[in-house]
Amino acid sequence: MVYRLTLSYRGTAYSGWQRQNNATTVQQVVENALSDLVAHPVDIVGASRTDAGVHARGQVAHLELPRDFPARGLVHGANQRLPEDIRVMAAERMPGGFHARKCAVFKRYCYRFIQGPVLSPLDALFAVHLPGEVDLAAMRRAAEHLVGEHDFTAFALSGGSHTQPVRRIDRVGWSGGDGGVLELRIVGNGFLRGMVRSIVGTLLEVGRGKRGVDDLQRLLEGQPRSEAGPTAPARGLTLERVGYPAGWEPVAEHEDVESMC
Repeated sequence: MVYRLTLSYRGTAYSGWQRQNNATTVQQVVENALSDLVAHPVDIVGASRTDAGVHARGQVAHLELPRDFPARGLVHGANQRLPEDIRVMAAERMPGGFHARKCAVFKRYCYRFIQGPVLSPLDALFAVHLPGEVDLAAMRRAAEHLVGEHDFTAFALSGGSHTQPVRRIDRVGWSGGDGGVLELRIVGNGFLRGMVRSIVGTLLEVGRGKRGVDDLQRLLEGQPRSEAGPTAPARGLTLERVGYPAGWEPVAEHEDVESMC
């Protein structure tokens, strides 16, 4: 039995999603909770390997169980065993062959800044302070270069899997501003380690006049990481949604299904 989980978490206390030997990660904590719930070891696979300190509102993961388990029971049973900064928001039984990462067609991230002279402590966990003025029009024009299929080597942190650095960006755009909340949303088929935060840091340099609008086009031709801007802090980034083809619908109870992937 394959189940899809939708998870929300505050990434502040964790060394990212991916299980590690010497650090506490979201995957590890969720697996431990589920293993205790079903009384046997459980492995889960996440759609996105969010970095240390990055948050998620709509992370998706899948797990396989040897027997049918009520989806509602997975949600409430796991949440009773999870810390307050991680929650399973939904669980659904899926057709055989569903894979949270391989079957995903897009991921949407949001990076949030708070402008103004002072950052409220109520915002500090989920946004980055951006004092002073930035040229938002220039940042919007620069972001347009990102749309399409490109080599994002210049925006990839070391330590990730960069043997295939080409990714496709479907939509990207800034919203807000005017001294308040400023957000960048970016939608694509996949992201390299640190890619979104490196893009944000580079666009911010455009907004502060440290590089030109068209410099993004040059960086998307396989330039080394040293050519792009700094990596923006993790706390401003949230994985908002993971999308799947319309055909991937939850399975009705006791329905027989075949693999779709």
